[in-house]
Formats: sequence, C-alpha cells, structure tokens
Amino acid sequence: MTPEERDLRRALNARSGEPSPEFQARLASTLVAEGKPASRLLPALALVASVALVFGTVGVLLLARQARNEPPPVAATTSTPTPSTEPTPTPGSTTVAGVITKPRLPIPLPTEVQASAPSTNVLWAFMENQYLYRSMDRGATWEQRPLPPTKILFGEISFVSNEDGWLTTVAMTGGLAACGNALDAVWHTTDAGATWQSLGSSDLPQTHCYSGLSFVDSNRGFLDAMTPSQTTVIYRTTDGGLSWTASTPISNPSGVKSQYAPGLVRAFGSTLLVPINGQLSSGNGVQDVYLSTDGGASWSYLAGTRGYGTIALVTATRWIQLMFPGSGRETTDAGASWHPYPTNYSQAAPIGPQVVFADARVGYATVRGAIARTLDGGLHWDWNAVKSPGT
Repeated sequence: MTPEERDLRRALNARSGEPSPEFQARLASTLVAEGKPASRLLPALALVASVALVFGTVGVLLLARQARNEPPPVAATTSTPTPSTEPTPTPGSTTVAGVITKPRLPIPLPTEVQASAPSTNVLWAFMENQYLYRSMDRGATWEQRPLPPTKILFGEISFVSNEDGWLTTVAMTGGLAACGNALDAVWHTTDAGATWQSLGSSDLPQTHCYSGLSFVDSNRGFLDAMTPSQTTVIYRTTDGGLSWTASTPISNPSGVKSQYAPGLVRAFGSTLLVPINGQLSSGNGVQDVYLSTDGGASWSYLAGTRGYGTIALVTATRWIQLMFPGSGRETTDAGASWHPYPTNYSQAAPIGPQVVFADARVGYATVRGAIARTLDGGLHWDWNAVKSPGT
C-alpha cells in the first residue's frame, strides 16, 4: 500500500463514523426553529452530511495524488537552428578517407618542403609533395598525417589550426602558355587529414599558373595566379574554397619591369598584405609589398626594397628581409624606412628562403628541405632546433 493509499484510508475512517453529539444538537435546533420535526429526519440528514464529507475528502486526496504523480507541463519552444560556420559542400564535392604512405627510406636532403605555421606551437610540413607531417611542439617532434588518395605532382598546403587545412594539387596538361601545368583540385580537411573533401576548381581557369595558397581563417583564402599574358591576379574565397573570385590585375610599381608570383597573403585585422618579388629595368631584384583593404578584391603598392632577399611579414608594420649573413634589414613603419638588422640568419644555398611567422616571435625559414626556427622575432635562428620530418 502506497503512502497516498494509507492517507486515503485514514481519511475515510475518520469521516465515516457516527456524527458527534454536538453536530446532532446543532442540526436538531435548526430544524425545530423552522417548525419541522427532528425525530425522523435527524438520522437521515446526519447520514447525508457524513457521506458528502467523505466524498469531498476523497476527491481532494485523489486530486492531490494526481498532482504529485503527473510530470510538470513542458513549455512550448520554437527550435532555432544554429548557424554553421563550416562551408556547405556543393553537390559535386566528394569526401574520401586520407591515406598515409610511408617513405621507403629516409628522405634525403636537399629536397622540397613547404611549411605552414597556424599558431604558436603548431607547425605543418609538406615534404617532397608526397608526405604531410604535423608538429604540436614547434617542430621538436613530428607525426605523419594522411593525404588524399590521389597522385600529387605538385601541391601546396595551408592550415589555420592543428586540424583545419587545405591542399592544392596540380596536373600536367602540356602546352599551357602560363606554366605548362594546371590546377587539378582544391582539397579541404577538418580532421588533420583523416578525411579530405574535394572542392573542385571550376572557378580557377586552367590557363593560369597558381601558387601561394594561403588561408587566413576557416573561410578566407587566397591563391596567386599568373595568366598567359603574364598578368598577376590573386583569387580569393570567402566560403572555405567552394568558390573563387579574381582580384583586379596587380600593376607593376614605377621602375619595375616584371613581377614574379606573389608570396603568402597575411591578414592583420581587416588589412591584407602580400609580398611580391620583381625585377627592375636594370635587372636588379626588388621586393614589394602590396596592400588590400577590400578583402582582396583589389591590391595597391604599399612599399618596397631593393635586393633579392625574402621579405617576411612579422606584424602589420614590422617586416624583415633575409638572405645572406650580415645582410639582414628591418622596417618598423611598414616599409617607409629600412635599417640594417643584426640577425644571425645564414644559409648556404643562393636562393631566397620561404619564411612564415606564427606570431610576432615564433617563425620558420625553409631552404631545400631544411628548417630553421626563431623564437625572438627573427633576430636569432637555429637550424638544429627543428629536424625536417622523414629525413
């Protein structure tokens, strides 16, 4: 018997007994006052009153029991879908599982390597266009990660986190005026290569030669293109690589005869900067930096410096130029003025390094497969701090 049933039985027993003498006396006096005999009606009326009290008590107890047992009412709500920050796949896109192909032997140097440094501790390296590696401790240790199950003739990577990144692949087509090959596909992964989504490349003409893949966040990315007429444009995407739009052609600054492929686009708030190598009419090299304040729709010349050193964009206003020992230069006013920079950077190969900075202090320089690291904004570089993965 439940506690509610015990309470009900006690109430019934209490209410179903004989009417008290006081109750009978009050009822009799009332009837006499109205001139009605009480002798035969009294027991009957008392019985009716008792029964009414019993049923009233039972009803109250049953209602109380039902109220305790029923769950509280659920308020009606209108479901509002949460906006997704991930791009919506197009009908033609496909997602495939990534695969890991181990190098049969240690990768010999010199070789090709491309670095991507999305944050202070995370570093990605793409070795020999075949092997993808990730480090979570600034290059001290490495883990090989999967790539799409496709033949990669030449590719570039760009990651914005330890999991979210893109890969472009190139296919040989032959006879193209720009570079002899064309972009094959743009791939995207959100799980460090475990799976890859093919985004296609229908917005990227196959008559162009592409390089400089650079994403600045999960939606905004850039891809440099040299057209058959040698005009340089930078394609941009705002939906994670699903669609691309070309910028207006980038014009040569005064005195510059020709330009080479731009470098990697960097975002500093709403300001976009990109370095571009060029050649003067005299044949000497020049390093220019271009600016965009409209999301990459157009680019304008900002500043430049002479020489064949690589300009590394450390912050929006502080840039350094690296090449040979003792030839470092620095600007702290966005190229308005330059001064010697006493960096210890040195290299044996007479080619410009690829330099990427994760923040204002941590950066990496790569040349022919070797990787140097700086932890003080480019003043000191250590070629022994990072062992190239797979070597």
